Amino acid sequence: MKTQTTHYSSFFAFLLSSIGALFLFTLAFILGMASLFTYLSENKADVQTTVYSANIFFLGVLLVVVSVISILRFLNKPAADTKVSTSFGVWKIVIGVIGAGLALLIGSLIKDNTSVNWLLLPMLTIPAVLFPIWTIVGLGTKNLSLGSRWRTWSVLGFSLTVTPLILFVLETLIVIAAVFALVVYAAANPDVASAFEKFTSQFMYLDIQSEEALQLLAPYILKPVVIIPITIFFSILVPMLEELIKPLVVWILAGKLESAAQGFALGALSGTGFAIIETFNVSGQVIEWDTVLIMRIGTALLHITTTALMGGAIYLAIRERRYLRLLGTYLLAVLLHGLWNASAVTVSFSALAATGNLSDVLQWVSLGSLILIAVVLLIILLTSNHRFKTTEPVEIVDVQPPKPPMDETI
Repeated sequence: MKTQTTHYSSFFAFLLSSIGALFLFTLAFILGMASLFTYLSENKADVQTTVYSANIFFLGVLLVVVSVISILRFLNKPAADTKVSTSFGVWKIVIGVIGAGLALLIGSLIKDNTSVNWLLLPMLTIPAVLFPIWTIVGLGTKNLSLGSRWRTWSVLGFSLTVTPLILFVLETLIVIAAVFALVVYAAANPDVASAFEKFTSQFMYLDIQSEEALQLLAPYILKPVVIIPITIFFSILVPMLEELIKPLVVWILAGKLESAAQGFALGALSGTGFAIIETFNVSGQVIEWDTVLIMRIGTALLHITTTALMGGAIYLAIRERRYLRLLGTYLLAVLLHGLWNASAVTVSFSALAATGNLSDVLQWVSLGSLILIAVVLLIILLTSNHRFKTTEPVEIVDVQPPKPPMDETI
């Protein structure tokens, strides 16, 4: 009789996801109570707080699912080893498009209505974020093997927790180093220090989202000494870090995967988790709620596509020693990510600039670039899905030959 082995990695996933879920539920409760107190004291709720509270609660629910499946795998229950279906028919695409469209349409109509937006916008944000992402990852993983239910959900849980945390720490360290360099530069230049002190004294009394704050910031932000470092950070450093770290779980599992197609599919799933976190993080911008979430659909497509490509290339590098393929894929992912971020940064800078022909032209060109890159990303995702299907292992079905009929005697 075959003995069942203890699956320690599933127990670790159970602990990690359970602790994460508990933390998120606590944070959601705190934000929800803060919004309730604001409503009771001022007769209006902080919409941004309620949106974030709902988002965080939903992330906690996802981690609870990961916890349940992880403990089932630890207990060697067959339900955890069930293969995940990746069929994605036209009807699912229709549901995704209609669901996202309705959520965005209703949200755009009620976002400025203070009597209901605090209640409805949180409930609309989740489908407005998830339906597009679900559709994109469904197209990317269509008919590819994700493996067992346990592996699929643990990869998603990892990409919702560990991966964003690592990237947040690394990117924060870069920002701290840049701020430190700025402080040292200001200390060595009294004129710069004096101007910075004056700016700080003016800015600290303004609402950061107000028009006055933007007018105060614009002359400083639109200088080349600011534009160039910000562009380098978002268009070079961030893509280089994220495209290396986002498929972290595929790096870990590469030796156990069945095919490059599975690496591609799990890479897409890793990009999905990261896209959900990033989109939820900016979904509280009530004034431009619909615009922000529509733009984030393209960003989700970027993350899912580039991480999927890296997932397939990582498998080929680890299992077949195709290191040049991995390097080329990484450079392509960084290039696509960098072009996307550079276009988005240009849109932001041109919106801050004084109204004029050059500003308008830059904004339209940048928006056109984002649309073009999104189309290219979708084509890459669909064609790569088709190409990686050919790397799926063929299941050999053992068919027993029919037994010859027994001789009958009359």
